[in-house]
Amino acid sequence: MKVVLTCFAAPTHFYSMVPLAWALRAAGHEVRVVSQAAMAPTITGAGLTAVTAGPTEWFGDRHAPDLLNATFPGCLDRVRDFDYAGTETWTHTGLLALEHMASSAMWATMNDDQMVDDMVAFVRDWRPDLVISETYTFAGSIAARVVGAAYARFTWAPDGALRARQALLRMSAELPECYREDPTAEWLSSTLARHGSSFDEKVITGQFTVDITPPGMRVETGLHYESLRYIPYNGPAVVPDWLRTPPERRRVCLTLGVTDNKHGQIDHLDPVLGSLSPVELFDAVAELDCEVIATLDPERLSIPVPDNMRAVGFVPLSDLLPTCAAVVHHGGSGTRSTAEVNGVPQLMVAEGWDLLRGNGIAAAGAGLCVPVEKITGQVLCDSLRALLDDPSFAEGARRLRDEIHDLPTPAALVPRLEALVDAYREER
Repeated sequence: MKVVLTCFAAPTHFYSMVPLAWALRAAGHEVRVVSQAAMAPTITGAGLTAVTAGPTEWFGDRHAPDLLNATFPGCLDRVRDFDYAGTETWTHTGLLALEHMASSAMWATMNDDQMVDDMVAFVRDWRPDLVISETYTFAGSIAARVVGAAYARFTWAPDGALRARQALLRMSAELPECYREDPTAEWLSSTLARHGSSFDEKVITGQFTVDITPPGMRVETGLHYESLRYIPYNGPAVVPDWLRTPPERRRVCLTLGVTDNKHGQIDHLDPVLGSLSPVELFDAVAELDCEVIATLDPERLSIPVPDNMRAVGFVPLSDLLPTCAAVVHHGGSGTRSTAEVNGVPQLMVAEGWDLLRGNGIAAAGAGLCVPVEKITGQVLCDSLRALLDDPSFAEGARRLRDEIHDLPTPAALVPRLEALVDAYREER
């Protein structure tokens, strides 16, 4: 069969999809990966065939983020920082504001008209049997609906945003019809109408969802999930020589998602660690009896690192984390999932949507989660010391690892996808 995978131009969102693409190819299926042109080297670097759609970047106009924030002040931060875990505090007004900001500031920019039109043109020509879209890349669901292909979402974290939308729809249903706003449905309806099709909720939810989230950490949505074991992929990489030597003492990985920041020296970590400065961070880890491997570019650090720290820039986490006794990170999906699959206790300093998975890590006994606004040097030091010295965290991380290892591999999922395509693809 012919399969399209699509993800807006965010490599870290795409990496978790790569092993499934490989498995589909190895099973004899044709695979194309559609994204903005900026991600073509990432796609081809994974040995896959790229198709470009839309502007070069997912913000086609480099001034667009500033324009959005001028129109909706702080909208991108508000979507990211919304309390996706605090269901008991949700109100219709708050959820509707979230939906307005998400649909305009994110969904409609990741999937602008040029991206959607190019995607639809490609699938009309290539006629895929199945489209698998990263959870926020709605251009894929739109195109699949237009041509009658089976359609699945690919999720890399608990479905917090979708659960919030479902709560909004339930609350709206209790209001008079004139108050039942749905900005996302309005945008998708008008976009589909341009291509001779129509909207229903499955354009957002998919006919089914491929999910790498461990089942015990999912939120309840009532949807059809197909579990997939996470297989680490960090992009093309070379293992450094020093990593081939076993550590002489306990090793901690410190990775904060700032290694790809090319704009000058790393002299602050906001918003990754809130108000915690690099000096306070380094002073905190200097107190620990461990080796700290920090994925920070040493040439861009404006202060010296402590004696027990090695700043290494980029290193493939799939090779580093198996050597570690703990990892400190900001909640990024790749780091989090790679730590889980390797049974490494985690200290997540998280906010907004990442708190859902962080709270799940803590509930599983596999680590600790500290909201970014509560992190201090002392809290970080005490939390890391607990992860290193309390064996229950290592035991919890191993339990979580074993749960993940029981999930279907990409190769094992392929026959299931073939059956689902037969069930959902429209007759042509």
